[in-house]
Amino acid sequence: MDCTLHRHLLEAYLDGELGFERTLEVEAHLASCRICSSEVQSWKDIRAEMQAPELYHRAPEELENKLRKLLPQGRTERTPWFQRWIWAGGGAAFATAVLLMSLTIMRPPAPSPEQDIVTSHVRSLMADHLMDVVSTDQHTVKPWFDGKLDFAPPVQDFAADGYPLAGGRLDYLENRKVAVLIYHRALHVINLYIWPAQDNGSSTMRVQTVHGYNVVSWKKGGFEFRAVSDLNTAELRDLTRLFMP
Repeated sequence: MDCTLHRHLLEAYLDGELGFERTLEVEAHLASCRICSSEVQSWKDIRAEMQAPELYHRAPEELENKLRKLLPQGRTERTPWFQRWIWAGGGAAFATAVLLMSLTIMRPPAPSPEQDIVTSHVRSLMADHLMDVVSTDQHTVKPWFDGKLDFAPPVQDFAADGYPLAGGRLDYLENRKVAVLIYHRALHVINLYIWPAQDNGSSTMRVQTVHGYNVVSWKKGGFEFRAVSDLNTAELRDLTRLFMP
């Protein structure tokens, strides 16, 4: 996708106005274009800040009472020109602020992290870029990540439990590189995304379904994990439990 000819797609993508296939196209471009990826992340950050609850404040009661006294209701005398100017200017500013706030609120929310991960999962299957390193040996896959990431992802093979390791690859999510381990369960492909957590705590499993794909999320040992597949949730949870003995 050409940045110059199709930059309008970035705004449509942020507004959630693109179809699923078009979204995949934009996601694929963002994964390879640092400029567009940075711009999209900047807009996401701006929107998040504009929706922060601390930006909204109720006017103090004293100020509200003073303003009410300036209203012409019940007065017979003519309002001074400067008061009319103040109210006209204030009304215009208020209307502008309300318009901007309504546009921000009415816009569809940006894709959630789970939606981004499902899009990445589907893209890896469609673009024939499922694996950068193909190996069932964890001692081959784990060293492959050395020097390519600023962390060492835990790599394990669970072939004895019915979840053989198939390989790994690098991906780009939340404006950073992440490790992806690929597992098989019969004919199903499981993408397991791994990146450093903000702390060393652990969390329970959380299951979500996005566009027909199941996403199991958890945190353990200083890492965030997201397992994505069209596999049923029961078997996807079983893989998760192997990482959480």
